[in-house]
Amino acid sequence: MKFIHLTDIHLMAPGVPLNGGDPAANLSRVLDDIAEWHRDAEFCVISGDLADEGDPTAYGWLQEQLAAFPLPAFLMLGNHDVREAFLSVFADHPRDSQGFVQHGHAAGGAKFLFLDTLTGGPGVHDGELCADRLAWLEAELEAADEAPVFLFLHHPPFDIGLPDVDEIKLRDPEAFHRALQKGRNIRHIFYGHVHRMTYVNWRGYSFTSLPGTNHQIPLVPERAGTEYSVEPVAYAVVQVSENQLTVHFDAYLDRPGQGAAS
Repeated sequence: MKFIHLTDIHLMAPGVPLNGGDPAANLSRVLDDIAEWHRDAEFCVISGDLADEGDPTAYGWLQEQLAAFPLPAFLMLGNHDVREAFLSVFADHPRDSQGFVQHGHAAGGAKFLFLDTLTGGPGVHDGELCADRLAWLEAELEAADEAPVFLFLHHPPFDIGLPDVDEIKLRDPEAFHRALQKGRNIRHIFYGHVHRMTYVNWRGYSFTSLPGTNHQIPLVPERAGTEYSVEPVAYAVVQVSENQLTVHFDAYLDRPGQGAAS
């Protein structure tokens, strides 16, 4: 089984630039590339920061693009999103019984869980899994029994050595870790938020993240000289078998003839 992961698309209204790029144009490129080369995938996940300012216009444009996209797309919320604005556009998107934009999906004998770590509120960028969201996660993990489980969340529960990012990670990582222990066969956890390609093993659980599709956060800010950096964008092509997980990071704009991201 194969699925696609991308993250941190930070949409503005079409044509409106952000941090030196055009988020809508850049997302169009990645969706076109996936549609051309990976339409045999089971689904696509976009793990948060869908709209940079939570603008309903940006969500509406995204909805139009996904209507023509050949794969089912599961959307998640990040710290730049506004839950109410998202749901005003994606009214039929799955959510839990408390109204959080999180749900489970079964495919290929595995369970996929998509979490809502949006805290909400003006200027609030760290993440949260409140008691209700953690109870949902624990119940889903227990119901999965021995089936392979793959988790997706926007905010990581750990530091990655970038102070500005580490200050806005998931709140109360201990509570999240306790919830994870309800799972019997968690195979991997995917996250966004950090705008970098990382692999982290945290307390025995493996995690990977991706660059955003518009701009990145430099590993050495002093070297970049800016808050955001121009680095290759990528999406993940994930292949799952009974005994193996493979994550390919496809820098789709860095092929000859493709040109650089705008």
